[in-house]
Amino acid sequence: MPFTIMRANSTDAYEIADLLRRSIVELCTRDHDGDPARYEPWLANKTPDWVEKWIEGPGRVFTAHDPQRIIGVAMASPDGEVLLNYVLPDVRFTGVSKALMRTVESYFQDNGLDEARLRSTATAARFYQRLGYVESGESVTRKDMEFSWLKKAL
Repeated sequence: MPFTIMRANSTDAYEIADLLRRSIVELCTRDHDGDPARYEPWLANKTPDWVEKWIEGPGRVFTAHDPQRIIGVAMASPDGEVLLNYVLPDVRFTGVSKALMRTVESYFQDNGLDEARLRSTATAARFYQRLGYVESGESVTRKDMEFSWLKKAL
């Protein structure tokens, strides 16, 4: 599947917000069990206004595009944290998430960082482990879901 990755801009905010919401509801069922009471709080800041603030913020938001649409999004903080990595449900397992992660890791390396860290949902933990991330032993419960901290040397 041909796609390109680029830095997001504010005109992408509506499409990114829709992608985030679809991905959480449709793909992260292991974390919320299809219960709106559990995923609605997770979706609260997945709005075009919030996305636009993230795009204009100090980190980087990257998007993966096929010829017609945005198919994936990742966000990186300036200090080495992967804040988002989501894809549309119909492109799961096609290499989009992996390519976005490589882009984020390159951003970190270009900024002199030698380690990346993230909080993983239960749904995504095996994906990150396959990319070389290891659990740090820390975890946080947020919105009734357990998120593990994972780290990787770059």
